[in-house]
Amino acid sequence: MDRILLVRHAEAEGHDGEDPGLSPLGVHQASLLAERLAGQGVTEVLHGPRRRARQTAQQVAQRLGCPLQQADLLEDRTPCPSAGRWGDYPQHRHPFLHGVPEQERDEDGVALAAAWKHLSAPGSSGVLVAVTHAFVVGSFVREVLGAPPAAWLQLPIANASITDLRARENGEWTVAGVSDVGHLRGL
Repeated sequence: MDRILLVRHAEAEGHDGEDPGLSPLGVHQASLLAERLAGQGVTEVLHGPRRRARQTAQQVAQRLGCPLQQADLLEDRTPCPSAGRWGDYPQHRHPFLHGVPEQERDEDGVALAAAWKHLSAPGSSGVLVAVTHAFVVGSFVREVLGAPPAAWLQLPIANASITDLRARENGEWTVAGVSDVGHLRGL
């Protein structure tokens, strides 16, 4: 792909541990998102395994008439420092990071870095929509920018937002936009 549109799932209803689906507002957000993506030349829609990501992606793929596929590399993960890397994160973030559920922890962001490498590998041209979670989007942007490990924490990624990443001819990726919610104005 030469363009990847990272999408945070629309608003969920319920607690993360329950794998919630979309709220009524989230369903409306996903519909507006699908309309916004029409005409962007999207060739494929991937989504993480969580229900809120799948439901968001289903609306997009249906509206765009694109193939839809689950991709475990878009699973909800949170980069957390290993024992020797806590200094990479501001101390005021440590309580939050200690509270990340064990099943979501990605030590030193290794799995997320590998996921980005897989998604961004040279291959076919086209536009990919990848529906995932806020910290995954932030981590991928951090990878593109080569930013410090904690940089993803400084990227607020809104529900049903679009983060636009584009490959240059030399294979380098650029960030064309982050957390665009122009399609949600008035909600």
